Amino acid sequence: MNARKAQNATKDDKSESVSESWDELSERLEQLRNDIAGVNNAVSGLARAGVTEGRERVVEQLDELSRRAGELGDELGARGRQAARDARDQAGTLTRDLEEAINRNPLTAMLIAMGLGFLIGMSSRGRH
Repeated sequence: MNARKAQNATKDDKSESVSESWDELSERLEQLRNDIAGVNNAVSGLARAGVTEGRERVVEQLDELSRRAGELGDELGARGRQAARDARDQAGTLTRDLEEAINRNPLTAMLIAMGLGFLIGMSSRGRH
């Protein structure tokens, strides 16, 4: 009977040991679940922060592109205004040169005008 009590005591010790091990394992699993949940929350926060940061970068780049487009528009506008001034100045110069040539040679200018009128008249007459 003492042997039986010894065996029962050993079984009880093993049962307590298994029970303690099981409890410890359960606690560690719970701790692991909490750690995983914490990591998941951290990853989610990081992803949200990354999206926010990415959105901010996109907005900054769009602002920069908009600024550059505005500068380019201003530059092209200035170039266009300068080209219009240059064309106006050149047209004025050509007009003055033509007037001077007519004043120096009025007979030649009249003959050229008559010749052009004749050519235009002949070309329009052939169409009718």
